[in-house]
Amino acid sequence: MDMTPAPDAPFDERDAAVLAVLGRAVALLDPVPDGLVERSLFAMTLASLEAEVMSMRHVGTPAGAVRGDAAPVEARTITFTHDSLTVMVALSASGDGQVRIDGWLSPAAPLVVELRQPSGDRSTMADGDGRFSFDPVDRGPASLLVRPADDAAPVVTPVVEL
Repeated sequence: MDMTPAPDAPFDERDAAVLAVLGRAVALLDPVPDGLVERSLFAMTLASLEAEVMSMRHVGTPAGAVRGDAAPVEARTITFTHDSLTVMVALSASGDGQVRIDGWLSPAAPLVVELRQPSGDRSTMADGDGRFSFDPVDRGPASLLVRPADDAAPVVTPVVEL
């Protein structure tokens, strides 16, 4: 007697049991890396934005920073440029492993600025001088999205590691 199911047979309990065993084997032998799902969703969200991407123009490092085998040096200021907007941010580390972001828009304008991270998005309004801040901010990948006052496309910075 042939026990092979027909190719168009409905999915049944035996199929579910085989898939469960395969799923446990894959999870044991080749687990999904920590944070991969969140990073992937974050990257897809950024890719789906119809925004103009800024370029990174200047990264400031602390005085006395040198190359070599020393520990990596964290940037304290980053400037992003675009034809219509410049965004400068200063990063300040806090004792609890988080950072504070202080930023400035040029030309100065009271625009909505969004902080985009895998853990979620936050927004604030830049003041009339173009100043804005986010505090506290988790370390990890992040980008900023600035929404112009008119119907122009939003402008987004490249993803940087905080």
